[in-house]
Amino acid sequence: MSADTAHSPLPQPRAGRLRAWRIVTLLLLAGVFAQAVLAGAMLSGAPWARAAHMETAAVLVMALLVAGLVGLFSLGGVARGRRLALSLLALGLAMLAQAVIGKAGAHGVNLLWLHVPLGVALVGFTAQAAALAGRLGEP
Repeated sequence: MSADTAHSPLPQPRAGRLRAWRIVTLLLLAGVFAQAVLAGAMLSGAPWARAAHMETAAVLVMALLVAGLVGLFSLGGVARGRRLALSLLALGLAMLAQAVIGKAGAHGVNLLWLHVPLGVALVGFTAQAAALAGRLGEP
């Protein structure tokens, strides 16, 4: 066996599947960004914003965790696929921690100083995951 055949390139996935992952991560990014908008509306006094912020957080936690788990199984042979899947799982866990901190803050625990910057970081990390999805399949 020569050195050239020992390291064969990863099989190339169909373009449609990669496009789907790009769309999924962009939707997740839009959802995380929407959380920031809803937080601003809540802090501005909009009466509907607190419920929307909490419900969106629950949906995002589940969506990120499910996307990460599905990614582990469907992106295993794709260049950068495992990294994206693990990033989505980590984001799901971070979003869960963010939700717990937010819930504690809503019940009077002084954690807004932690909740706000973590939310900003989550937007940035989700944007990085979306950028990574844009490079799926590249060597």
